[in-house]
Amino acid sequence: MKKMWFIIAVVMAMSCLNSPVQAQTSPVTEIKPGTKVEVYYFHFTRRCETCKAVEANSKKAVEELYSDKIKSGDYLFQGINLDDEGSEKIAEKLGIGGQTLLVVCGEKKEDITDKGFLNSGDLEKMKQIIQTAVDKVSRN
Repeated sequence: MKKMWFIIAVVMAMSCLNSPVQAQTSPVTEIKPGTKVEVYYFHFTRRCETCKAVEANSKKAVEELYSDKIKSGDYLFQGINLDDEGSEKIAEKLGIGGQTLLVVCGEKKEDITDKGFLNSGDLEKMKQIIQTAVDKVSRN
């Protein structure tokens, strides 16, 4: 059973490396300490379908769960391409070196990458994962 999971993990990792290049850029927002909740999806230019689904569903989940707070500027979702210039500063500040789904509030961080990838195709489960992480980091 362990061998099977290892093989699946290797195949998924290789599929991420062999996907066609699609340049996507987004402006990088500075991290401001305080009560603002920020959900970041860090990725590289070359991404597999699962990687794209993680970003799409996590973004949709944040928008559906916290639309009022996004409009007021209290919450933020941002996809950041680690291959883009300017992304190094925020990645270094948060200790990011690869694909990561991260919820941040001030100095508190919750890495939900594994759960995000395991549930990339399930929007309802993604909402639960993000809501739990947001609740955890936004507690005083």
